[in-house]
Amino acid sequence: MKVVVIGAAGQLGSDLCAALGDRAVPLTHQQVDVNDPLGLLAVLREARPDWVVNTAAFHRVDDCELDPERAFRLNAVAPWNVARAAAEVGARTCFVSTDYVFGRRVPEPRRPWVESDPPGPVNVYGTSKVAGEDLVRQVQPGALIVRSAGLYGVRASGKGWTFPQLMLHLAETRGTVRVVDDQVLSPTYTADLAATIVSLMEEGARGLFHVVNEGYCSWYEFARQTFEIAGVEVDLAPQSTAAAGRRAARPPWSALASERLPRPLRPWQEALEEYLEKSGKVPAGRTR
Repeated sequence: MKVVVIGAAGQLGSDLCAALGDRAVPLTHQQVDVNDPLGLLAVLREARPDWVVNTAAFHRVDDCELDPERAFRLNAVAPWNVARAAAEVGARTCFVSTDYVFGRRVPEPRRPWVESDPPGPVNVYGTSKVAGEDLVRQVQPGALIVRSAGLYGVRASGKGWTFPQLMLHLAETRGTVRVVDDQVLSPTYTADLAATIVSLMEEGARGLFHVVNEGYCSWYEFARQTFEIAGVEVDLAPQSTAAAGRRAARPPWSALASERLPRPLRPWQEALEEYLEKSGKVPAGRTR
């Protein structure tokens, strides 16, 4: 199996390349332009892959509200370009999407969203990713579409900090940290996500999968668990999304689970502990 990974220098892309080993054909944004259909096709013809994984996205949620044209160009039209070029060279497509396709309502009784639930985004970012999913399916009805959430990994995020990194930085530099407690998600370690994506490709999986670490929490609980594992004492307090004053609306409930995977990924708390150890924030094997 030969796999082109678009966005290979990113957080998820680098973990995908590590999981694939010599089966990966890593492509950075400097090597391929997903908005150039002819150039993209030429690159894929030369690579001759079995799969093309597209991790490229415009994921600065607040900035998407200011520039919806760019959001749809990178999150919808570009994935369509990738899927068309992949189909032209006989390759399967894997498109990475987001929990932010949900948020317009909260399930009652409260439970994680599964693959059969209809999306309902509340911001431009989520809407553009739903459009990307639909356009990829239009070109390749059997495409693999993977939704995940709250990504963090050892490689720095394209946004600057991963959430755990940011929390520990704020604790060190400010001593006081305020985190929203009215948004619920499923934090996911990119090493676990990458390993599962590779397994799905190896199995020839088709259609939509939710791939997240098991369980869910608020961002406040995510921060509290980070400080607890790292052994950091900090003045941590919850705040509302409204008080945080963000430009884009956020889903109050975007926890995910899968009705299609044969078994869930490990719990998010366990994955977070490994991440903090590998990042050097916690001594390996430390007992809490």
